[in-house]
This record gives sequence, structure tokens and C-alpha cells, in this order.
Amino acid sequence: MKQKPGSGVRRAWMKVILMLAIPVLFLVWVIIVVPALVIYDSFHPVAVQCTVKSTSLYEGSKRYVPFRVIIETDDCGDVSVARGVTAENQQDIADSFVLGERYEFTVGKFELEWWSPLKQKAGGTLVAEHYRKILT
Repeated sequence: MKQKPGSGVRRAWMKVILMLAIPVLFLVWVIIVVPALVIYDSFHPVAVQCTVKSTSLYEGSKRYVPFRVIIETDDCGDVSVARGVTAENQQDIADSFVLGERYEFTVGKFELEWWSPLKQKAGGTLVAEHYRKILT
């Protein structure tokens, strides 16, 4: 079977375009889409109520959220609190959660509805901006 003239050149150009498109799409995602979703979440907070099962300390990288408290809940999966958490107060914040009590965590709408289910399947946590104990 004979190939049409120029089909090899067309195929080679398609490979080049695909090889260039993938890194460009990745950069667009990192530079534009992710920051836009973070901004979207800051303007669309959602409150979720969860029962605390346990807490643990997490020390991440020095550049990105170095200290967190991970709260394991019965009904929301794992929730991460990082705002205001330092090396000095990390244990105090973790100890301030009363096991078995309900807390309200403020998270972003995109984080809750889209991103969190994917992260939790991979062992990630729901990121809370604020929290408060629900008075009964």
C-alpha cells in the first residue's frame, strides 16, 4: 500500500505539535488555572460539620506549609488545618480539639466538591481555612 506524498511530514509535524502542546498546557494549568481556583475558593467558602476522631501533627516542607494539624473525622475524611500553625503552637492546636465533638470547618467550594474527592482517594486531606467547635 502506497503512502500519499507528504503524509510522513504531516505525521512528524503532529508529533512535534503534541510534544510542544503538553508542556504548554501544563504551564497554563500551573500559572493560570490553579491560582484561579484558589481565588475562586476564597470567594466561595463552604462550612462542613464533622465529628473529630483523632488528631496528629504533620511537618511538611520548609517552603510550603511547614506545619499542619491533621484531624481525622468520622464523616468528612481527614481535614488539614495549617493557617496560624507554627512549630511552637502545633501541639496546643492539636490538643484543643475535643475527640468525639463536632466542629465546623470552612473550606472552598471547589476544594470540597471537586478536588477533595480526588485527593482523598489518593490519601490526601481536605484543607480548612477556619474552624470552630459547634456548641451543643
